[in-house]
Amino acid sequence: MEKLNIALQQSIDRFANLGKTAPPQPHKAEVIHLPTWADTRRATASAVFRSALFPALARGRRQYFEHEKIFSTRSVEIFFTGKQFDQSDLDVYLEILHLLKDQPSGTDCTFTAYGLLKALGRSTGYRNYLWLHSVLIRLTACAVDITDHRIRYFGSLLEGGAKDEITKSYTIRVNPEFAALFKRAWSSLDREQRNLLRGTPTAQALHAYYSGHAAPGAHEFATLAGIAGLTDKNPRKVRLKIKAAHEQMKATGFLKSYEVTGDTIRTQINHTPSQNRHLAAKIIKERKRRGK
Repeated sequence: MEKLNIALQQSIDRFANLGKTAPPQPHKAEVIHLPTWADTRRATASAVFRSALFPALARGRRQYFEHEKIFSTRSVEIFFTGKQFDQSDLDVYLEILHLLKDQPSGTDCTFTAYGLLKALGRSTGYRNYLWLHSVLIRLTACAVDITDHRIRYFGSLLEGGAKDEITKSYTIRVNPEFAALFKRAWSSLDREQRNLLRGTPTAQALHAYYSGHAAPGAHEFATLAGIAGLTDKNPRKVRLKIKAAHEQMKATGFLKSYEVTGDTIRTQINHTPSQNRHLAAKIIKERKRRGK
């Protein structure tokens, strides 16, 4: 009788659980280590450099966008919500990513305002402390929707963080999902050359764009204007600004030469041998990936 009761109870339990499924297991995000690059360089996902996400804005010209499509090369597509960034915002963002290099995705970034301002080559006066905080807020308050047509990331560039008001130290979080774009394709630029271009945002934007190319082909002026986020309606002024930016890049030693033919401009870059090897390896890897 006891065995019969046990069997009966088991049947009742099975019937009661019929149609029920096991509770879903929590998704574990893939832990991705950011790649390694030299201390003399700064890096981010290639999609950032291949777009006007950080345009060459004049001071005080920021607009607020609501899911606005940002100019980019055909390899990526970006929509942006938030207050426009500029090239100085990119300086801060690149410096934070540099502090996180070689770390697993999701690692907090800790720094002092003083230390970051010094790393950026800026004075450590009160106004720059306020400026830095405003940049961190802007990088947190945005929403970017980026796809390379296989991986799509949507979210802010910084997730937020905390600040010690006494020591002026920050703990900042970068969304670990953004590392997936890094894993797909990333580019780096020479930090010293970028510093030499400070105050010339068009040259900085184009320097970042060209840095991801081993041997850039001919580019139309209209394409380069889009990458730099130039909005002047006068094509002659835009053309002069782009040519001036190429002269500035040449003066830093980044460009060996450039040649204007009609509506296009072709450049030769002074990559070091190690940079050429690195870029060539990336190109081969990308071609193999596309061939899959």
